[in-house]
Amino acid sequence: MQAESLSAALGFAETILELGPSHPALRRVLAASGGTVGFLVSLDDDRIVDLEVEIGIGHRGFEKEVESLPWHRALPYVGRLGYRGGLLAEVGYCLGVESLAGVEIPDRAIWLRMLASELARASDHFARLAAVCAAIGLPAGEAVAQQGQVESAGLLEAVTGRGPLGGWLRLGGVESALAEGFEERWRHSRPALDEAIARFEAVAVDNPSCQKRLREVASFSAEDCVTWSVTGPALRAAGTPGDVRRDSPYLAYAEVDFDVPIGENGDNLDRMLVVVEEIRQSLRIVEQCQSRLASLGPGTVRLQEPGWGAPFESDLAARSTSVLEGPEIPAGEVAVSIESSTGELGFLLVSDGEGLPRRIRCRSASFLHAQAMAKMMLGARFDDLLPTAAMLHLVSGECDR
Repeated sequence: MQAESLSAALGFAETILELGPSHPALRRVLAASGGTVGFLVSLDDDRIVDLEVEIGIGHRGFEKEVESLPWHRALPYVGRLGYRGGLLAEVGYCLGVESLAGVEIPDRAIWLRMLASELARASDHFARLAAVCAAIGLPAGEAVAQQGQVESAGLLEAVTGRGPLGGWLRLGGVESALAEGFEERWRHSRPALDEAIARFEAVAVDNPSCQKRLREVASFSAEDCVTWSVTGPALRAAGTPGDVRRDSPYLAYAEVDFDVPIGENGDNLDRMLVVVEEIRQSLRIVEQCQSRLASLGPGTVRLQEPGWGAPFESDLAARSTSVLEGPEIPAGEVAVSIESSTGELGFLLVSDGEGLPRRIRCRSASFLHAQAMAKMMLGARFDDLLPTAAMLHLVSGECDR
C-alpha cells in the first residue's frame, strides 16, 4: 500500500510551482548557459514528486535554419549552440563536412583545433563550477571559478585573435596560426590556472557545506545514464569512462596522453569532482598541443583548394565573390560525434550535391539531459533543483528545436 504523502496527511493541496524562465534565481545561476530554461515543479512539502523541464524560449529552428544556407555559411549558427563551448560545436560540424567531402586538413590546423577546443572546454567547465557555487550560496568558490574562467577565456582569445563567437573555424582548417606571443602567454597563465583549480578544491570541493549540499543529490546510475542517453561528465560521474576523444578518437586525440576521470555514485558531488579533474586534463592536452605546434613551425593552416576556408558573414564585405562561394560538397551522408563540454555532440549531414545541405540533424547533450533531469530529481529537495541544473550545464542553444 502506497504511503500517504505529507501534504495529504496535513490536508494541503498539492503544491505546484513554476520557476522561470525569467525568475531572478535562474538568471543568476544559468546566465552562462543561456538562462531560458524553466521548471514546473510539483512538491510534497519540499520534496519534488514531479518535474517538467521546459527548454525555454530560445527557439530558432536551428536545423532548418542551417539547411537553407550554403555549407560554410552555416558555421555562425552552429557556433551559437553554445558560447565558448560553441567552438566545440563548430569543430564537430567542420569534421562532418570535411569527411563528407573526403578531404584532409593540414596538420597545424588539426592541432590548433585541439588546442582551442580544450581551452573552450576548460572555460566552459569553470563557468559550470561558478554557477553551481552561486546556486548553493558559496561566493568564495564562485569567485575562484570565475577567475579561472576569465584566465582560460583570455587564452582562447589569444589563440583565435577574437571572441568566442568570432568565426575562427573554417571548413578546411582555421583562420590563423598561433600569435607570436602565445607561448609566453601560456607560460604565464598555466600556473595561474593550476592555482585556480587548487584554490577551488580548497574553498569549494573540500568545504563541508558544499559536500553536504551536493553529496547523494540527484544520483543517477550508469544504467540510468544509458537509458536516458546521458553523456559527458554526468555519465563519467556514474562510473562509466565514456569519452568520445578516447573511444572514437578524432583530430589527433589518439596521439595525446590524458586521463578520463570517473566517479562512483553519480551524484552532484561526483559530477563536480569529475569536472574539476577534466579541467586539469584539458590543460594537460593544451600543453601537448602547444609543444607539437612549436615543433611543426610556421606553415599553412587551411586548405588552399577553391572554396575551402571561405569566411563567415561578418567578413563578407572584405572578400571577393569567388571566395564566398564555398566548397562543393558531393552527394553523400555522414555522421560524426565529438566530446563537447556538456557531453556527446553529434551531427548527421546529408548532401545531394546541389550546393545546399539536404539534411542536418544535431544530437545535443543538453536537450537529452533536460529530459533526464525530470527523472533525476524525483524525491530530491526543492532547493537542490538549481544546483543540479547548473551541474548538468543545460545550454539553451543546444536545446533549440
